[in-house]
Amino acid sequence: MRRLKVILVLAVAVFLRTASRGQSVSNEWLRRGLVNLDTQQTLSGKSKLQLLYGWKKEADSMRSPQDSSYARLLHKIGVYEFYVTRRYNEALFVTLQALRINASGKPEASPVSAVTDLYNIAIYCDYLTLHKKALIYYDSAILFARRYSDVDNVISDSWLQKAVIYFRMGDYEKAVEEADRARASALQQRDSVQYMKALNRRAQALYFQGKLSVAQEDVGTAIVLARLLHEDFELASALKSRALILTDLRDYTGVQASFKECIAARMRTKKLWQVAGDYNDWGIFYGDTLRDYQKAANCYALAIRYAGEDGDSNRMALASVNLGENYYHQGELTRAMTCYSQAMDYLKIGKRNDPTANPTAAELAALGNKAMIQVLFNSKTQLLLALYRKTEDRKWLTACLATALLNDSLMREIRHEQLGEQSKLYWRDKTRGFFANALEACYLLHDDRLAFYFMEESRSVLLQDKLNELGANAHLPPAEAAEEERLQIRVFELQQKPGELADTSLEGRAVLRELLTAKESLEQYIRRLEREYPVYYQYKYADGVQPLSSLQTFLATNNQSFVEYFIQDTLCFALGVRPSGSHLVRIVRDKPGIEEQLARFVRLCSDENALNRDFPEFLANANGLYRRLMEPFRLPGGRVIICQDNELVPFEALSRDPAKADFLVKDFAFSYVYSARWLMSRHEQRVGTGDFLGIAPVQFGAYQGLADLPLSEEALRSCSAPYGRSKLLLRREASRENFIRQVCDYHVTTILTHARADSADEEPVLFMNDSVIRLSELQMLSRPAVRLIVLSACQTNVGKNRSGEGIFSLARGFSAAGIPAVAATQWMADEGAIYTISRKFNEYIYQGMNKDEALQKAKLFYLFEDRKGSLLPCYWADMVLIGNTEPVAFSPRKGMGWVVEALVSVVLLGGFGLYWVWKRRRIA
Repeated sequence: MRRLKVILVLAVAVFLRTASRGQSVSNEWLRRGLVNLDTQQTLSGKSKLQLLYGWKKEADSMRSPQDSSYARLLHKIGVYEFYVTRRYNEALFVTLQALRINASGKPEASPVSAVTDLYNIAIYCDYLTLHKKALIYYDSAILFARRYSDVDNVISDSWLQKAVIYFRMGDYEKAVEEADRARASALQQRDSVQYMKALNRRAQALYFQGKLSVAQEDVGTAIVLARLLHEDFELASALKSRALILTDLRDYTGVQASFKECIAARMRTKKLWQVAGDYNDWGIFYGDTLRDYQKAANCYALAIRYAGEDGDSNRMALASVNLGENYYHQGELTRAMTCYSQAMDYLKIGKRNDPTANPTAAELAALGNKAMIQVLFNSKTQLLLALYRKTEDRKWLTACLATALLNDSLMREIRHEQLGEQSKLYWRDKTRGFFANALEACYLLHDDRLAFYFMEESRSVLLQDKLNELGANAHLPPAEAAEEERLQIRVFELQQKPGELADTSLEGRAVLRELLTAKESLEQYIRRLEREYPVYYQYKYADGVQPLSSLQTFLATNNQSFVEYFIQDTLCFALGVRPSGSHLVRIVRDKPGIEEQLARFVRLCSDENALNRDFPEFLANANGLYRRLMEPFRLPGGRVIICQDNELVPFEALSRDPAKADFLVKDFAFSYVYSARWLMSRHEQRVGTGDFLGIAPVQFGAYQGLADLPLSEEALRSCSAPYGRSKLLLRREASRENFIRQVCDYHVTTILTHARADSADEEPVLFMNDSVIRLSELQMLSRPAVRLIVLSACQTNVGKNRSGEGIFSLARGFSAAGIPAVAATQWMADEGAIYTISRKFNEYIYQGMNKDEALQKAKLFYLFEDRKGSLLPCYWADMVLIGNTEPVAFSPRKGMGWVVEALVSVVLLGGFGLYWVWKRRRIA
């Protein structure tokens, strides 16, 4: 009976469902209405939107199926809400509903329409400054569009829009990559309009990277195409880019002509928000370049007016910030503060009646354009410091530091959002003045704790990011870490392919597409790892500065002192830290500035002829720097860590006496670090396969102009003599392949070869027997066992100086690979001197000495015990120790001793076993 009831209930359910289907309303009327609506020219946008809402109400009341036609209705409502009523959140909401229908996978859905849903959602998110979400939706639109042949334009348009977003975020390297993707696609499709747009987007980003010649070529082509195609909007964009380039080239007449034509073309498009942007950029030219503050103010006022007419609060805020900067430079501080408060009003953050107040973290989190907000608070920090100087009211100083801390958090967030190293370097350079202001406020408030924080935040953050990434990889499954490394190596290999191929050639386009695809695969893979492995993400972005007390505990454990410098032209801040306290000093010098004086000192150190010709002048220079940089801290001697800003100077060659050679190397064991944060970092390292690896190509016949190093083979054998488990790669065995495969496998590696580096753009290289090792290739090294690399070659700590990041040298490359200590040279090394110091250094290292004291003792041996030694610093001050100073742990076995020990152990164990068997038999 119970079973019969169940059958009856099921039969009734089937009947009702069938009846329901028979009574359902078709959406054919809706589909036809939407098609006809697109052809209506007489109806206004608001009338069309009203009609669409009427259809939606009717469809809902009739319980029409939520199929592709209904989704199209929602999509249309979103378009009109966005462009007509400007209710952006409503546009986003209804389009998301349309997407849910079209992406449901049901037969009545339209996956092709889901592509345009995704693309429009990305546009709406972008306009609401939800940049991260916009990028995700553009990526999704690209992935969906690749399945269908009739939506190729969505892919190209998405790449262009991503380029714009990355540009706004300040990630100019990524903006170039996305524009290159669109450009390559346009070439393939022979689409002149898309090609022109891609050139414009790329030119803007290239300009901000300082690549003027390539940007100028792109702009010239874009202007020609825009005029031929009658594309006023793109013509205006290209003309503005030309104006920016001509500003750097100091063609000021050309700048003004370009801006005038730009705005005339833009006005024809009636896109007032962009007209506002053009006037804003023109105002920057008048104010920053010509110092014509009245004309600049007029441009900013027009920018605010046009942005206001279009309801663009972001551009109104940006123009207000620039107007405030204008007043600041004229000394009108109160009017400047009013402008900054007005900018916060436009953005709906902060309190207008309290100029010292700042927005809450929640208010800032809701804003997408972090780069623009950072400019605002950078300007406000500068202004608050100026107000303190004018009034000596400490409330301005306190507010200055509070604003500086907020601004620093914004800069960190911007850095995390940026993917390209070149973009990060651009922003590092742009923040230099901000850190100088923050440190000035710390000095005036006698706040060593915050001074240490800002000094650490100002330097080597890219290096720390790389080390954080290496540490985070330890928290991935081995297969995931290996796949990430494979993708990284693939990108690197493609980047090394010849770059001279023309973009319009088949081979050039193929190489470009392959590289961009490889980069995209790597980026998508990393983003997946960050989502799926929270611990990996946590370690990767764990870049907080440890407190000053942590450094003091570290120094107490190691019996060391620490001195950190921040140098900007004529101004220098130096923070001396000892376990018992700290001391911040401010050093000001008229021209030549501190940086120029340091550079001259290094040049004198490296020049034997100059030292012989005028040794008294050198001593006076060395003593002058000692009095400014070291004497204020009254260190008695011992172990000192120097955290040098930008160019590294051999402090051991400073002299306490201006008239005689009283070099600091006699009493101080110096080591150098990129930052205290880097110094205290601890990364897991694997156990090495041996104690010592020596690499010496000896002969360099494969390279024109490089002399052989016949003494290097014997010197390398001498370096390896103290060690037990050692291996030498000499002559042909010192190959590129062997270097990459084995350089990290031994606890200590010493390399005796040639190197080449300069302060220009040329990449530093290390010469092997058959090929060179480039700085960029050191990123291929992974999981190092090596604790110390000794680079006994010329200029291994020389390279291009990156403001706030230091010298991009071979030594830094090894450090970025996770190697804790590198001994490197700074100028053309004297073969005999460097080999003697390297040999004694290795000897003392094996004896278990601290690395810094071992190098000090090796130099003192050369100075006072080696009969060939010279007092001139060009011989002995060349090599410096960078990084961890702890002793290197070795196996106690030496030579064949371990074999004898093993045999003795076997004999003893065998004898004990025989005795045990004999004893058991006796008992039985």
